[in-house]
Amino acid sequence: MYRKKSSSMIFQLTAVHTLIIAVLLSISSYFIYVTACSLVDQLPAGEEQSGAVFREQLAVVLWFVVPAVIAAGACFHYFFSKKITRPLQQLGVSLDELKAGRYEQPETTAAFREIEQLSSHVNELRERLRENEETRARMMTDMAHELRTPLSNVSGYLEAMRDGVIEGEPGLYNSLHQESRRLIDMVEQIQEMSRWNEQTSSLLVEKEQLDLGRVIEETAGLYRLKFEKDEIAYYSSAAPGEVFVHKKGIQQALMNLLENAYQHYEGTGAVHVEGESTVKGYEIKLSSPGPELTEEDRKWMFERFYRADASRNRKTGGSGLGLAIVKNIIEKQHSGTVDVISEGNRHVFRIFLPDLTSRHEY
Repeated sequence: MYRKKSSSMIFQLTAVHTLIIAVLLSISSYFIYVTACSLVDQLPAGEEQSGAVFREQLAVVLWFVVPAVIAAGACFHYFFSKKITRPLQQLGVSLDELKAGRYEQPETTAAFREIEQLSSHVNELRERLRENEETRARMMTDMAHELRTPLSNVSGYLEAMRDGVIEGEPGLYNSLHQESRRLIDMVEQIQEMSRWNEQTSSLLVEKEQLDLGRVIEETAGLYRLKFEKDEIAYYSSAAPGEVFVHKKGIQQALMNLLENAYQHYEGTGAVHVEGESTVKGYEIKLSSPGPELTEEDRKWMFERFYRADASRNRKTGGSGLGLAIVKNIIEKQHSGTVDVISEGNRHVFRIFLPDLTSRHEY
């Protein structure tokens, strides 16, 4: 399809430019011929024969040279246009592949910088679409698993009670309540994720200049009792630093990181929250011991429903949405960055918030 369209464009461009060249050369040749003949007519008497020979030779030259130049120009233009349109044709085929859901990167050749940039943008788009498709497929699989497990448990208990295999007792009712609570928590997390997504742009008006050190200490204090109850060493130290942020969003991101550290705590080290003001903004670090992470875990752990805990233990599994909410709040709503670095079983989550001191800079 694209080959036919591309060839048609090449022929049209070549025909138009050939016609323009032919007209211009014909006009210029005519004036050259007329001017030359006028000059010959001014020759002294007795040179008429030489003038006639000159006219004939000039006419022959013009009749042969001009068409030859036009033909050569047409051929040159055709092959030059073909060289330009070939990568465009390849991009067209590539976009057709994207539309069909195939994300393999084809080989493209571009002789011009502008076309090379366009090809690079298309390849970046292809990579993003491929990653989005992988994330969507993983999210659907994980969501189905998360919902199926508690629903299957509740259904199994109820069927057993209906068939008289087991009788109702406080322990059974408590198990049913826990499973239903898991479903409710999961739905609430999904709603929360949706709410943060919807408020990405509207939160701009709610931002204010705050001492982020104080916000960190306030939020960290909410988890102090929880960690101390399980005899987990817990420290927080945040330096003062004025940053233009949305307070509730930052608090939510910190609480999600603290909850993640608590749920996945493994070992004997301390959980440490610290904040530091920098020249370009403010950096928050939360370090804690936990299960070792693979490269795949670090790549996907901020995506929705991804959980590094392959066994999906009920205590540590969570809903797989907490870190995705952190990423949404920090990156989309504050133009910041969030990542994790690991050394063995020690993990450090890092948040950087740029110093955006006005709404216009946001």
